[in-house]
Amino acid sequence: MSESWLEDDDKTRLYTLHELDTLHREGLTRGKLIDFHSRYKLILLAHSQPEYRKIGPFVADIAQWPSLEAFFVAYRERLVSLLAHPSTRRNHTNVLMHVQGYFREHLSAAQKQELVALIDDYRLGRQPLLAPVRLLQHYMTEFPDTYLAGQRYFNPWPEASV
Repeated sequence: MSESWLEDDDKTRLYTLHELDTLHREGLTRGKLIDFHSRYKLILLAHSQPEYRKIGPFVADIAQWPSLEAFFVAYRERLVSLLAHPSTRRNHTNVLMHVQGYFREHLSAAQKQELVALIDDYRLGRQPLLAPVRLLQHYMTEFPDTYLAGQRYFNPWPEASV
C-alpha cells in the first residue's frame, strides 16, 4: 500500500462511484443508500467540510422524495461535486482528530500523546497520512468500533487491497 493510498483522489472517486453505481444496478432501497452514505462519511469530510455539511441533511430527507430514482440521481450529482474537491491535509487532519475521539476512553495518556503528536506531524508535513492512519487502524483492532470498521476511509479501494 503506497503512502498516497488515500490521497489518490481520482482513484477514490472512481471506487466510490463504482460502488454507488453497483448498488443502483443491484436494486436501490433507501436503507442501502443511507448505509452507503454512512460508509463514506469520513472520505467526504476529507474532501470538503462545507459540502459534507450540506449532503448530510440532504440524505436525511430521503423519505421526502416520492421517487427513489430521482433521489439517487440528485445524490449522485452532489456526490460527484463533493468528490471533485481535492482532499486536503487540513481536512484529513480534521478526520484524524475526529476519529481519535472514538478512542478517548480507551487510550492511556501516553497513547493519546503519541497519537496527537503523529497527527500533528502529519498536519505539518513531517509524516505521511499513512502513519496516523496505521496507528488508528491498530487501535481499531485493539478497541473495535462498528462505525469505524465500516468506514471506507480505512479501506477506500476494497478490491485493490486483496
